[in-house]
Amino acid sequence: MTGRVAGKRVLVTGAARGIGRACALRLAQEGADIAVLDVGANVPTVPYPGAKAGQLAETKAAVEALGRRSLACVADVVDQGTLDLAVQTILSSWGAIDIVVAAAGIDSWGNAWELTEAEWQGMLDVNLGGVWRTAKAVAPAMIAQKAGAMVFIGSVLSHRGNRQFAHYTAAKHGVLGLTRSFALELAPYMIRVNSVDPTVVRTDMVMNQAYLDRLGGHPGTTEEEARRYYLSWNTLPVPWLEPEDVANAVLFLASEEARYITGVALPVDLGALLK
Repeated sequence: MTGRVAGKRVLVTGAARGIGRACALRLAQEGADIAVLDVGANVPTVPYPGAKAGQLAETKAAVEALGRRSLACVADVVDQGTLDLAVQTILSSWGAIDIVVAAAGIDSWGNAWELTEAEWQGMLDVNLGGVWRTAKAVAPAMIAQKAGAMVFIGSVLSHRGNRQFAHYTAAKHGVLGLTRSFALELAPYMIRVNSVDPTVVRTDMVMNQAYLDRLGGHPGTTEEEARRYYLSWNTLPVPWLEPEDVANAVLFLASEEARYITGVALPVDLGALLK
């Protein structure tokens, strides 16, 4: 096998769609077996439809169509018990987890002083706590094997603020701190921990009508209006990333090409952080 992660056993959270699915498929293309995990349900504090259980099954089937093994785990990153059970299932089936990609995430918006307690806590529970719980579930097995790579999905908002996204920004700033802390603590076991921090990505998280209307300031905001807005947000003349652009960066950080890289937050941001 000549793939960049050939024979590796991988866990990807948030794998039913979007960035998580793209990461699962990109790593499978490069020879890895992929355990895909998602809650597959709506989230009460999120103003757009959540992933569906059938979408997780579709990701699993797509991995298998690439000739790799796949396991589908229905679990919630806010529930340590279900995560631990999923990890034990993977370890029982495959014997090890070599790579973990913590891609599960949600979005919502509102003025900082108007966010409800549920919106605030829900965001932190998924986008920050979910990363911590995922890493916590996998770390003991990686420590025992004295090898592993973790890649967390952060954001340009790990590095800067943005109006109406105080809770999202706080969570993603936390992911940056978590990346560095895990990298320091796990380095003696040759476990590398990095993050990929994208600008806006063309996924269901932002390409839904509720989000577009917030962006445009009126009902019925079109994708073309969003395109014009994001062209001003980024430096390169491109409105948004595709999920595969994030997955390519994840692949690099998970592979042996990055074997001595740890504690790094890699912006894939079309130059957004230059502004």
